[in-house]
Amino acid sequence: MYKNILIILMILSSSLFANADLEKVKLQLKWFSSFQFAGYYMAKEKGFYKEAGLDVEIIERDANKNNIEQVISGEADYGIADSAILLYRAKGKPVKIIASIFQHSPLVFISKKESGIYSPFEMKSKVLSFQKGVDDAPLLAMLKGAHIAESDYTFEALDFSNEAFIRGEVDVMSAHLSNQPFFMKQRGVEINIINPLNYGIDFYGDNLFTTEKEIANNPKRVELFRQASIKGWHYALENIDETIDTLISKYNTKRTKAHLKEEALIIQDMIIPDMVELGYTSSDRFYRIGQIYQRIGKIDKYQLDNALDELIYNPKEGNIWVKYFYIALALLTLFATLSIIFFIISKNLQKLVKNKTSALNEKEKMINMYVLISESDLDGIITYASEAFCDISGYSKDKLLGQSYAMVRHPDMPSSTYKELWGKIQNGKTWRGELKNRNKEGNSYWLDAYISPIIDAQNHTIGYRSIKQDITDRKAVEALSIRDGLTNIYNRRHFNTILPQMINSSKRRNDLVCFAILDIDYFKQYNDIYGHQAGDNALIKVAESIDNSIHRSDDYCFRLGGEEFGVLFKLENIENAKLLAESIRKKIEDLHIQHSGSSASPYLTLSVGLISLYANNIKDDKEFYKQADNLLYEAKKSGRNRVCSA
Repeated sequence: MYKNILIILMILSSSLFANADLEKVKLQLKWFSSFQFAGYYMAKEKGFYKEAGLDVEIIERDANKNNIEQVISGEADYGIADSAILLYRAKGKPVKIIASIFQHSPLVFISKKESGIYSPFEMKSKVLSFQKGVDDAPLLAMLKGAHIAESDYTFEALDFSNEAFIRGEVDVMSAHLSNQPFFMKQRGVEINIINPLNYGIDFYGDNLFTTEKEIANNPKRVELFRQASIKGWHYALENIDETIDTLISKYNTKRTKAHLKEEALIIQDMIIPDMVELGYTSSDRFYRIGQIYQRIGKIDKYQLDNALDELIYNPKEGNIWVKYFYIALALLTLFATLSIIFFIISKNLQKLVKNKTSALNEKEKMINMYVLISESDLDGIITYASEAFCDISGYSKDKLLGQSYAMVRHPDMPSSTYKELWGKIQNGKTWRGELKNRNKEGNSYWLDAYISPIIDAQNHTIGYRSIKQDITDRKAVEALSIRDGLTNIYNRRHFNTILPQMINSSKRRNDLVCFAILDIDYFKQYNDIYGHQAGDNALIKVAESIDNSIHRSDDYCFRLGGEEFGVLFKLENIENAKLLAESIRKKIEDLHIQHSGSSASPYLTLSVGLISLYANNIKDDKEFYKQADNLLYEAKKSGRNRVCSA
């Protein structure tokens, strides 16, 4: 017995001495435990902090305190804040960003699906709810861009329970992509997401920061804490299930496992670790963020310039003069070499150079006028645009330079295309693909683009060059080839392409894929009674009504042949899919197109077969189609003018 007690005392004493060797630091979170802070928890759990000689206490947010001021006052050593940290620096607060974790802000507006509010342009005269003054800048900038002033809407303080929005007392509320959309889905509330990113407003999300005092007194500790935290984030993103189990079992997170899994996928899209180095912070991008703060009156030019000079931590600041020395030496060597070359050039060579230069200038002029070329820096900010590119975009060179390509990006283009594009060029490869843009007047045009890195003499990527071809006419011809000539909705040829694509793309998240076949009841009799011209008019009206019933970018309406139509879409649950199919059926009957030859109704009606399956349960597209067709047969067999679903 005494031996066992002695062993226990020895273990306890060795543990106490081991912890005594670790430096104690405090990390202040900006909210409560969730996957949003998974990297820090896993750095602690997997011993990365301990390996760095640190004993880190992770502190959840106290809603009654300002989490940034807690770090400034010394209550904590490190903290997490969004892009509003720039405003604190502008006011003279000694804060410094040591790593940017979220490359995009998760802050968005949401509205109810049935509200008709799909963008900031519909928010005039509505009730808006958000945290005023708490990094509301992306939302305010989006409203300002839509010419929505504060006097144009009614403001309500944010109800963190979300109930005011659900009850309809608020039309639009701010939300985090990783939280409220999942919550609303669980409550059965369909929503629209209005993301500032889609309007060219791209703020950093979570930034890891500390104070100048901490950097001056403990420079080594700062760098070790930074590296261990980033290592923790790499581990969390590569081991999502383990991380979720740890958050639930040890850190009192209030979210379910399903919610945390959804949050993890969204946070991966915010961090984009495959495209941007984890922790990377761009001063140029913060300058553009500061310009947005300027536009909404939160900062002036003088404050912005001063703040940016000191905002971002650089562990290699002490070597800056060495860098300038080598730059100066390189310039001096270059100058001396050029001087010798010019000295030995003969008059004949000068003449030859002059002639060649003239020819090159002429070629450059021709290229500038007729070839669509543009260049950007590493953050996608335009640094060069040919006259031809200016002409097709409708913007002058002065308006394009210094701006993001977002100003010409068409909202129809899926974000996945740009994710693939950036993934390739940032890995030193050339991307080729088709891009839909819009010009200054809002008209769309299509480009076949080659985008590749610009490499300097030291083999460093310094930007990206894009050479494009205008294929608008070709796309117009293609559009005609996938449209039904009578109704102008998609045809059977396009359906055969889209159906397998949607099934395959839905397998990653195991989305619910829904397909309905809709057949006009007794249409042969309708043609016999009213004539084929009336039949064509009826087909046009039915197609228009079906097409107007679907709204999302990945909802599709097809004429499959004759009087048969198809609707392909994704929804959150099967009940909502049934409601949509039923609403389409009712809308057609409510058109009140007389049909005396129908025994189902005095009016023209539809029979509908609806199949809804999660993507991983779909064997193949042909079997999926057959299941919907069998359900259509049941609808006809059981009396027509009805929906049969499974």
